Amino acid sequence: MSRIIVENGIRKVLPHYVNFKTHPKKRWVGKTLVELFKHDFGEPESLILDDIASGSLYVENNVGTSKPSSTLKGIEVLKDRRIELKDLIHYCKHVHEPSIAWNGPVKVIFEDDDVIVVDKPAGIPTHPTGAYNYNTFSAIVKDTYGLESIWTCHRLDKVTSGILILCKNKEAAVGYSNLLVSKKDSVKKTYLARVDGKFPEGKYRYTCPTITINMNGYIEPDNLEALKADTSTLFERVRYNENLNQSIVKCQPISGKFHQIRIHLTRLGYPISNDYFYKPKDESSTYALRCKIEHELYAMLFKKFPQFSQMRGDLDTGEDEIKTVDMKAVLNDDANESQVFETLARLKAEHSAHINMRKKTRCKECNRLVFEESYVSVDSRIYLHSLSFEFGDSKFETDLPSWSLV
Repeated sequence: MSRIIVENGIRKVLPHYVNFKTHPKKRWVGKTLVELFKHDFGEPESLILDDIASGSLYVENNVGTSKPSSTLKGIEVLKDRRIELKDLIHYCKHVHEPSIAWNGPVKVIFEDDDVIVVDKPAGIPTHPTGAYNYNTFSAIVKDTYGLESIWTCHRLDKVTSGILILCKNKEAAVGYSNLLVSKKDSVKKTYLARVDGKFPEGKYRYTCPTITINMNGYIEPDNLEALKADTSTLFERVRYNENLNQSIVKCQPISGKFHQIRIHLTRLGYPISNDYFYKPKDESSTYALRCKIEHELYAMLFKKFPQFSQMRGDLDTGEDEIKTVDMKAVLNDDANESQVFETLARLKAEHSAHINMRKKTRCKECNRLVFEESYVSVDSRIYLHSLSFEFGDSKFETDLPSWSLV
């Protein structure tokens, strides 16, 4: 029996077990397993203890070191034990994968023996991540074309559509990944965005560190003491619709940081029109609270480094620009630092409560509250499209998205 069901435009994955293995993030070190899964992942303490007792959740220690490694299992061993950096956490978990909107078919831009280039729809994750495994576009392409394996050498956000290069073998994946790293100056990725407001005419370069707040109340990225500051995007207005007061903007990220285009447009005052993660509809929502914290962090940054608040002409390459910023020092120097961290804790608590309110049914097998099978977030698509990918003599390009023809 297939674990995939597609009906009424919704692709559902039947509940199944997955064996997770993960090394700790730095912020996990020093916490117990109960503290980690309760506070970072919103799991009920009683169910975490049940999983530890049954052996579904356990730890290997000293992985990748010269010390002997051993498997640590059971309540007596793990209940109060603190996670260490060289641990490997194992978790055999009953998974309820979120549904996605899907009508198919896969739109292929190019294919040869090594790669398949596709036009990814918005609303589908690129590859397995978080709660998604089978409801990812790489898995859909793999199943559709009967491929034994598939590799992703770059990624698009779940909410973003457009050019996605998938590799059919490991050698091609290594080659494309190396191209994106070692020859990034010869790679040109062009996006289209539809934004609020009248974006200025001309070509501009915007350089600014990217900081974001996740809904668990953490500031990302982790390395705030050496935050990459030479993060640049080139912008050019394509057209402006006066009736909508919206602009179509061509975006070319020079670096490739998490949410880079979305963050840069928001910081410039031209947010993507339907990007409710950065422009929430409900000012009383937890997403609005998240944005408020982000705004305060950038206000601190701009006060210390005002050059990050403005665009400049695209011919200005910024050779004298700052390479890294110590954002921890910026926070420490600001009188509002303690208030920021208090609000982060509030965000985490309120968002966890909000998520739990949306879970309506309880699984009889794992005893966890879960979303309805047919639930698909209405905010899972935004007006951001990866239009083309160029390197050397090669160029992959999609059709224009319909939302850009305003």
